[in-house]
Amino acid sequence: MKAAFALVGSTEVVSVLFKNARYGNFLVTGAAHLTVLDDLMVGGLNAAAAAKATKSAEGEPLRQRQPDSDVRAFPAVFEGDFDPTPIAADKVAHGDLVVASFTQAPYGDFVVTGVATAAEGDAAYLMVGPWILHSADGPAPRLNEVELVAAAGGHIAPVPPRRGQVDFE
Repeated sequence: MKAAFALVGSTEVVSVLFKNARYGNFLVTGAAHLTVLDDLMVGGLNAAAAAKATKSAEGEPLRQRQPDSDVRAFPAVFEGDFDPTPIAADKVAHGDLVVASFTQAPYGDFVVTGVATAAEGDAAYLMVGPWILHSADGPAPRLNEVELVAAAGGHIAPVPPRRGQVDFE
């Protein structure tokens, strides 16, 4: 993975599988964005650190990028066949498997595939990965479209618990 990340150029379309306890597994596909510090981002998420020179086991020079701790696979592919259907953001429920497209500068257009999560005590506040689908104010302004792959209980993807309040110390 380290060597594969080092080969990615700015604006190249990549797919990265992330996993964390708050959002579960989610796949982000979009144009790579290199920060001023040379970190590699996709869909506003840090995928890998700045490239560093190193040597192979045979002593050959090469470049590598350390993946972020939430990265599980790169390059990543959503396995299986699915035929998603468009759905209004306010009709998505906690545990639904969705594909959502977003636009946000400077990351451009990108797609997040994963299980929708609702906030504790606020079922209208829905996210896929760290991106908002819907809140009490309506659909998220950066959301272009959301499609339902499978309703909660109709897929095998692990469903994280409802999102609780994040405490900062």
